[in-house]
Amino acid sequence: MRYAIGIDLGGTNIAAGVVDGEYRLLHKDSVRTRAERPWQEVVADMAALVRSLIEKSGLDPADCAGVGVGSPGVCHCGRGEVVYSNNLHWDHVPLCAEITRLTGYPCRLSNDANCAALGEAVAGTGKDCRDVVLITLGTGVGSGIVVGGELLEGMDGAGAEFGHTTLISGGVPCTCGRPGCVESYVSATGLIRMGREAAETHPESLLNKPNLSAYDIYDAKNRGDETAKAVVTQYETYLGEALTNLVNLLRPEKILIGGGISGQGEALTRPLNDYVRAHCFGGETSFVTEIATASLGNLAGIIGAAALCLRLRALAPLRLKAAYKDYLWGGERLKRDFGKQTDMSPLAESWELSCHRAGPSIIADGPWQGKTLADYLKANPKQLSAKADEHTEFPLLIKLIDAAQPLSVQVHPDDEYARREENSFGKTEMWYVVDAQPDAGIYYGFKEEITLEQMEEAIRSNTLTELLNWVEAKPGDVFFIPAGTVHAIGGGLLIAEVQQSSDLTYRVYDFGRVGADGKPRELHIQKALDVALREPPICPVGPTEPAKAVPGGQVQPLVSCERFHVSALTVSGLMEDEATADSFVSLLCLSGEGALIANGESLALRKGESVFLPAGMGAYRLAGSMELLRTTL
Repeated sequence: MRYAIGIDLGGTNIAAGVVDGEYRLLHKDSVRTRAERPWQEVVADMAALVRSLIEKSGLDPADCAGVGVGSPGVCHCGRGEVVYSNNLHWDHVPLCAEITRLTGYPCRLSNDANCAALGEAVAGTGKDCRDVVLITLGTGVGSGIVVGGELLEGMDGAGAEFGHTTLISGGVPCTCGRPGCVESYVSATGLIRMGREAAETHPESLLNKPNLSAYDIYDAKNRGDETAKAVVTQYETYLGEALTNLVNLLRPEKILIGGGISGQGEALTRPLNDYVRAHCFGGETSFVTEIATASLGNLAGIIGAAALCLRLRALAPLRLKAAYKDYLWGGERLKRDFGKQTDMSPLAESWELSCHRAGPSIIADGPWQGKTLADYLKANPKQLSAKADEHTEFPLLIKLIDAAQPLSVQVHPDDEYARREENSFGKTEMWYVVDAQPDAGIYYGFKEEITLEQMEEAIRSNTLTELLNWVEAKPGDVFFIPAGTVHAIGGGLLIAEVQQSSDLTYRVYDFGRVGADGKPRELHIQKALDVALREPPICPVGPTEPAKAVPGGQVQPLVSCERFHVSALTVSGLMEDEATADSFVSLLCLSGEGALIANGESLALRKGESVFLPAGMGAYRLAGSMELLRTTL
């Protein structure tokens, strides 16, 4: 069962619940916030509540879509940050990244009123409505706007503050500092102020009592108190005017009233519907929004927060599961050091990003869980690049390679030869040395230019390696291998490889080894002779460009060619980047751990994990301490 954890974070309590894919609340719990503490302690309690709820629910942790949080205050949803919250005394708190670090689950954030609106839209009075607005009438006025089934949050998540639009120019001062805000007149606080002012000139009224509440005012009105009737009439006129403005601006299907005053039910909504119908633009001839009471109460925030994760957008990061290869020269490091889970032994390669039929990547979670990356891109071709369509072949393949023994001496064809002879991409590639044992290295082109006859003779006499250029390799080295370069990875190297999406390898020498069947492995001498460049390597060992310091870390350019662009990212804080419409972004975590934050969702990243960011996804941020390989077209 797919589910998510929703958290309604308040200044007094942290309420959380398990919500399934049908937006049903399965389990609920809460703890005291104790907001006077450092924010790290509050967030640690939130994480503990998440773990406790999952354990008590008995559900499979792997089915959890993530943790959604509704927080009071200004929330930058894209960064997963509570920018400011007076209730919590928080200032620029990286909430999503911290929740992800503590729980391992993706985390998404929005303002608590937004979450309540989304909760009502998916499971409450606004269910099945395309456009819904929720107005909560309490100490202040909260508001959340759902348009086309998605929250309308504004830039930096700072929009949808209906309570701080002007109702009376130059009117009663608002807590925000401006005079005449909607909140000053239609909140419960505004109603109480009006009640107290009326009581001062009408000592006979039932409103003359200590600790007057909004409930007291409506109770006095229902008991026939004329002063209370006048106060409620004026209050509902203010509220009707405010709602009419909202209807004229958005014309949603429903406006829902929540908060304590909504307990008046139809006694409140009936006159409001009449007022809006009489005063909105085109009320006699066009659709008029219905005013109704919200139905979920305090549960709306929990359900709406969970819905942040259950209603993932199409342009979301995709965590990938690798395909594995057990070639005889492999080792055990990919399992031991990178957490690869397979019974294969040895484990030579993990194909981290692949749409190749010989080993496609599988999407690990989210709506596309269990499908191949190729399936996703066939349905969403523009997420490969703006120029792609459903017929576009995925051009790259990214691997981790554990060479416990030397690989064969080999060469790859270029695109022209591969298309003509093999109906395939050619294979230009690059290697980034992740780790190297002492004296490990690679064969990389020839020491000097040779003739075809010299190469043929060296192959026949098993002396080819004597002609090849041997280069010792150390961590951080970069080798660019254009198609046609004769090469071999030596034993003791762990390498990240970016290549064209091709499995074509023409072996010319294999050190006399035999395969699992006891026979020598096949050589491809004539094809190798057809395509080999019989010359020294044309590209020096890199990196050939200096690293660039950026906020939150460092970017080291590795290789930039017509087929791919690869950089090593060293994250040591908070780094910003972007997935443009021109290309997807592949991120492969080579060491450390942290989080990827995109579109308000936080996704944990650990050593050995691979993530595909769709083209056009936009800005994302990397938080933590880790080294990543970033690849684009």
